[in-house]
Amino acid sequence: MLRSEWLLLFGSLLVAGALYNHYMGHSALLIELVMVGIGTTLAVLACRSLLRSDVKDSEGALVDFLSRYIRKDLCGVILSIAGFTLILLWSLWKIVFIGRTDLRMEDFIVTLLGLSLVVYSSERSRLGEVKDFIVLYLLFLTIVFVVIWRTYSIVTGESYYRVTAYAEYYVVTMPVTWVLTALGFHVNAILDLDGIGLSNIIEYEYNGVMLRVGIGVGCSGLYSAGLFFSAFLAFVIARYRRVDAYTFAGLLAGFAVTWMANITRMVVTVMAGIAWGHPALVTVHSYIGIIIFVVFITIFWVLIVRWLDRRESQAAPPQAQPSEKEMTEGSRNGANAE
Repeated sequence: MLRSEWLLLFGSLLVAGALYNHYMGHSALLIELVMVGIGTTLAVLACRSLLRSDVKDSEGALVDFLSRYIRKDLCGVILSIAGFTLILLWSLWKIVFIGRTDLRMEDFIVTLLGLSLVVYSSERSRLGEVKDFIVLYLLFLTIVFVVIWRTYSIVTGESYYRVTAYAEYYVVTMPVTWVLTALGFHVNAILDLDGIGLSNIIEYEYNGVMLRVGIGVGCSGLYSAGLFFSAFLAFVIARYRRVDAYTFAGLLAGFAVTWMANITRMVVTVMAGIAWGHPALVTVHSYIGIIIFVVFITIFWVLIVRWLDRRESQAAPPQAQPSEKEMTEGSRNGANAE
């Protein structure tokens, strides 16, 4: 991958991390603005470099895929109509059938996906992979946070709160307390399903007093895993135009890394509370936690893409080399021509 593409990726991670942090209500506006500023600057520098590079115009992976089944000149129209229809049906479903007019994360995701489909085929682009990544990323975000998440909430019904609480307890709360206990700290994991406040709680000791911190959905790593899943699949499809066993291996490794990043973030956060009290815990949670996650994912992404690139180069068919006989005949033909 080119250096400029890495800048674009890292800038995107910073901006996405800031927006994710703000949506979860962590109230770290200053660090969020700094992350957005740095991320935007990196993205602008990357795009300027990419525009100067010698890259052929591309109609995009979606057009290449659809053209297998329909005429290529119809692909752009179909994608644009699909984007408009998605926005229209989503708005009608929410306003008419559900009767809600508030804006949530899922509304922004679906709307952005629809708009990206509308303008997808407006013209050929020198940044074909970037265009594909954006559309596919929004598509997978829609699948994860709208389709799967909403289906899960409908299927579980009234037990939604209890099932989610147990998942958070065994996936996050218990592992965090195990690590802290192994490090010599006095902490307790509590699962409280009485419906008052957060169900997952970690008790920690500060100056002889037991304090509590709640573990909510934003701290569970579920959103982080969804973000990684969407970004990784979109990147692989846009770059390699296929999904294979190595992709799934990288995906599973990425889930493990996001889980470890989340556990590390929570361990560092609670350690700050143990050392300096609850105000320090809140500060680290708001300002440092998201940076830990971005650093983990960035390092993993660099390594996994290098591995996939190596696999890609090994799988590529070797270029045919002329035999000694052909080279000899070629030299003789050249001599005869002279």
